[in-house]
Amino acid sequence: MKIGIISDTHRNIEYLSTVVDWLIDRQKIAMLYHLGDDYDDVKCLADKYIDIVQVPGIYDERYVNGALPKTVVENVMGLRILLVHAMDKDVSKDDQLISDIILHGHTHKADILIEDSLLTFNPGHLKGPKDKNFPPSFGLLDIQDTTLSANIFNLDFKPILSMEFLRAENGLYKA
Repeated sequence: MKIGIISDTHRNIEYLSTVVDWLIDRQKIAMLYHLGDDYDDVKCLADKYIDIVQVPGIYDERYVNGALPKTVVENVMGLRILLVHAMDKDVSKDDQLISDIILHGHTHKADILIEDSLLTFNPGHLKGPKDKNFPPSFGLLDIQDTTLSANIFNLDFKPILSMEFLRAENGLYKA
């Protein structure tokens, strides 16, 4: 199962639409995860007929007042995936212990890390040509029965970060 991962679109509908079109047409994603800032941006994707799961970002009033949940848990092919916007604000120690993958945004810095079989994945941002000194990027997870590929792409659709993992009953391990 392929899942597109985007974050921090900040009303940049042009980048968002371009990336989602590529993810749907070229990667044949089954789902799209949006990790906040701005929650309502995905409304422009209604005609794409793709399942979207999302969390709000810290600048959304519904994040602040609790009208929208700050975290969402997805179970995909036996993996527990936690979606959050801000890793430092929204993830507890318990979350880290019971999750296989934590997807987060907020920093705008693309990153893939594995520690103690917990994968943390930040797809970067789609805010503009450069933000917080980082170029725009987005992610793709390809979850198979025994493997998982985590990739981050630039807007030329070239991979900038990639990791391969083996799936085991007790977690993910770098291949």
